[in-house]
Amino acid sequence: MDNRDYARVLSEIAALMQIKGSNRFRIRAFENAARTVETQAQSIEDLLDSNEITDLKGIGDSIAQDLRQIRERGTCDLHESLLDDLDPGLLVILRIQGLGPKKVKAIYDELQIVEIETLRKAAEAQKIRELPGFGARTEEKILSEIERLERAGGRIPLPRARRIAESIEDQLRQLDGVQDISIAGSLRRGRETIGDIDLVIATDDPAPIHQKFGSLTEVDDVLVTGETKTSVRLRSGVQVDLRTVKPSLFGSALHYFTGSKEHHITLRTRAKRQGLKISEYGVFSLENEDEPIASRTEEEVYAALGLDYIPPELREDRDEIERAENHSLPSLVDLDDIRGDIHMHTTETDGNASIQEMAQAAAERGYQFIAITDHSQDVRVANGMTPERFAAHIEAINQVDQQMPDFRVLSGIEVDILKDGSLDMDHDLLARCDWVVGSIHSHFTLSPEAMTERLCTAIDTGLLSCLGHPTGRILGGRDGYEYDFDVVIEKAIEHDVAFEINGSSGRLDLNADRARYAQQKGALIVLGSDAHSQRGLDDLRFAVQQARRAELGPESILNSLSAEELLSRVGKTRS
Repeated sequence: MDNRDYARVLSEIAALMQIKGSNRFRIRAFENAARTVETQAQSIEDLLDSNEITDLKGIGDSIAQDLRQIRERGTCDLHESLLDDLDPGLLVILRIQGLGPKKVKAIYDELQIVEIETLRKAAEAQKIRELPGFGARTEEKILSEIERLERAGGRIPLPRARRIAESIEDQLRQLDGVQDISIAGSLRRGRETIGDIDLVIATDDPAPIHQKFGSLTEVDDVLVTGETKTSVRLRSGVQVDLRTVKPSLFGSALHYFTGSKEHHITLRTRAKRQGLKISEYGVFSLENEDEPIASRTEEEVYAALGLDYIPPELREDRDEIERAENHSLPSLVDLDDIRGDIHMHTTETDGNASIQEMAQAAAERGYQFIAITDHSQDVRVANGMTPERFAAHIEAINQVDQQMPDFRVLSGIEVDILKDGSLDMDHDLLARCDWVVGSIHSHFTLSPEAMTERLCTAIDTGLLSCLGHPTGRILGGRDGYEYDFDVVIEKAIEHDVAFEINGSSGRLDLNADRARYAQQKGALIVLGSDAHSQRGLDDLRFAVQQARRAELGPESILNSLSAEELLSRVGKTRS
């Protein structure tokens, strides 16, 4: 299991304990433990194997034992006991944005509500607003959040789905008989949210693989199993479908189960016109449907249809098939093209690692530079910096930069764009540092006109390098704020301010469609991990995949430049 799987159970324990009214020190212990586990650079399972788990801050013998139980069966005695005493439906209610454990406890204590539908009926009957500390606005927000969850239809953000899939993939890859394995489906195509997870394995001996898959710790229920397919539901609620094929059919099966459905429909029509047939078993001549013309690799499948290889991110039945025929597919950016990361946090605010540790971790990933961008003071929950702290932080960043002659550590900040468009930091200090990410973290419900003015006012300062997570959305948690995108693009182009594609878990903001539109209009695009730990630096790959879905090549991404070239392209250096 991934570290986040362990952290999720610990967080649920803390929330359920708070609803139950347990000792606040125990609650805090589990909250701190969850934070430690999620941001830990090393695998929790490796630490459990080496008996070094209690070396982590906040992990004592008791929580260590809980972690061992979670590893064995995906839950632990305390977690199960709390769910028995309360109700599993409370975990769904806790997913509602703005309803933390304290408010859920009030709803539970006063109205005995333990599931979403009952909560909806209570809100529609205006019973929620009568509770102390709630009111009509909170009640309306609850109803809109329930509607949002229903629209999501149980889909989960791509980063979370990718980690779940990779954890299972890593376990299955070690099995005897597995000759090749790949994630497929919409997850492989990089869709923002995922309904279920698909895996394809090439093997000549499928039975033991299906048996092992169904017995993994993460599995809660085996839905169906057979000679070539097993479907399971994980303890997290996610469905995973595993398909096994002969090695000679791996390419065609991977292509088929990657999708999209619309892409395949167009391909089948094309194949038929050519006297061919395409399926999960390969490309066949209509005159001989017993032996495939191509099936071993995806490249062979496309070549048999007279097409260049189409990357998974483009398989959405837009115009990719025509472009593959005309040899005009775009050359997409790859993670290997990225030379630096421009958005991350350290222990100075709400990060989990020091400046030096983040720089070293980035260097180990092959980067040439990073920008340290801790929060400004308005983000109190993240221990945002005062001007005095920021001035000292710039000096600390510069010192680390000087200690790493073959690596650049740029001084920066994620400065809040306040309600009136002003910036939450002294302008002289913003001018002194190398990189300024301007972000909105409050007042999300302003009118589109007011939000447009807010963003334009901030850009007009001439102090911003880029707009961070430029719509403020949280996948599965919050819709983005609204503004006139065209007007803000024009203003950003005027001042050479880039738009960030933020890869952090649950954001993917800008999304691919907006990123493509902004770039086509002439806006600069930059990628950021928004990392809060060394492990978080890996989230930059999710920004890269969204850039690929936006059909962007390395020439369109500022991170593909050197640090000096990057700084010369944005307006801040000329302010």
